[in-house]
Amino acid sequence: MSVTIDVSEHAAIVTLRWPERRNALGPQEADEVADAIDTAAGSGAAALVLTGEQAFCAGGDLPSILSAIDGATPADVESIVYEHFQKLARALRGCRIPTVAAVNGAAIGLGLDLALWCDRRFVARSARLGQGWARMGLIPGTGGAALLERLAPGLLWKLLGTDGELTVEEAAAHGIAEVVEDPVATAIEFATALSRAGTAALAGYVQLARTGLPDEVYLRDCARLQSHRLTSADFARRVERSGLSAKKA
Repeated sequence: MSVTIDVSEHAAIVTLRWPERRNALGPQEADEVADAIDTAAGSGAAALVLTGEQAFCAGGDLPSILSAIDGATPADVESIVYEHFQKLARALRGCRIPTVAAVNGAAIGLGLDLALWCDRRFVARSARLGQGWARMGLIPGTGGAALLERLAPGLLWKLLGTDGELTVEEAAAHGIAEVVEDPVATAIEFATALSRAGTAALAGYVQLARTGLPDEVYLRDCARLQSHRLTSADFARRVERSGLSAKKA
């Protein structure tokens, strides 16, 4: 198990622990993280803190993804996206306690989407943020386009018109994140402050504050569009140019 759950008095800390690949996630790892989020949500803590060892999440693990989709039809790939990667989105959207992303290192593509699904984001000055998907000719398969437009209208198109990178200062200026010295420590302090409201009140705030988040219809559209991108000749050419290959069994 490469995801850990540490429960302090008021915070349930879910930590991704695949530092050798900067916490890039394949389908199996996505399931593990989603299950950990569900478990932490029922821990009795006031808030859930999502973070990673040495990095937050550098995106999808391309070799694992290539192995999973090898020879698959678009319908098969759509199921993989929906049942595994979007399981993360549903876990965070349905979490009954406030969620906080404590971002250190890379949060790219899928990683940025995970942070955007959280109710609040604390980022280290050394964090690296980026849209990421477009480099491989993909769309944000886990809801990131709508999440970014919801938080910072127009920023998605700006990123698509550049290299997709977002400095922490830009993220703070757009109200997407708050730059702090120690994201995890700050998140734990925030959880302690939230605990004063009580779990029942916090559950009400969670329900009200998440109004307008991408719903199942939107996620299904993302999975369908992504499945066609992942099975396209354009994606195959980009993979070939990248030099990456499917992970061997």
